[in-house]
Amino acid sequence: MFAIVLLLGLTGVLPASARGGTPPEDPLSRAHIEDLPQEVRGSIEHSTRACGAGFAARHFFSRYIQDRVTGDRFIAIHFDEVYCVNRAALCTTAGCLHQVYVSKGGPYRAILNVYAQEIELKLLDGAAVVEISCGETAGACARDFRWDGSHLHLLK
Repeated sequence: MFAIVLLLGLTGVLPASARGGTPPEDPLSRAHIEDLPQEVRGSIEHSTRACGAGFAARHFFSRYIQDRVTGDRFIAIHFDEVYCVNRAALCTTAGCLHQVYVSKGGPYRAILNVYAQEIELKLLDGAAVVEISCGETAGACARDFRWDGSHLHLLK
C-alpha cells in the first residue's frame, strides 16, 4: 500500500485530503448568492430573472466594507462576476450592473444601481467611498461618492 501511495505522490495524483489540503472552492456557484442577506438576495433574484435557470456567481460577486465613522456595513454586488445565458440582461456597452447596499444594523437597503465597468468600495478617512470606473475612458466618467451616514455624495 505504501508503494502505491508513494507512486501516486510522485506523479502528483493524490486526492486533496492526502495532500493535506481541501478541494478548491467551486468558482461558479449559487452559494455565493445564497450566503447573502435575504433582502439582498431578493433584489439580486429580481435583477437576474432574465438569466434563466443557469444563473451562478463567482467568488468576488459580492464585496464588503464597514464605515469606521458610522459603523454602517456595505455590500457591493458585481454582476460582471456572474454566469448568465442572457448577458444583455445584466450588461450594456457602459458596463455591467453594479449595486451597493447599506445596513445601519438592520436590514440592508439599496443605495446605488449603476451600469459601469467596475465599482470599488474604499475607506477615505474612515468613511465609506464608492469609486465608479468606466474603463478606458474612465477620466470622462470616473466618480467617487462618499457616505455621510444617510446618503452618497459626489466628491469633488
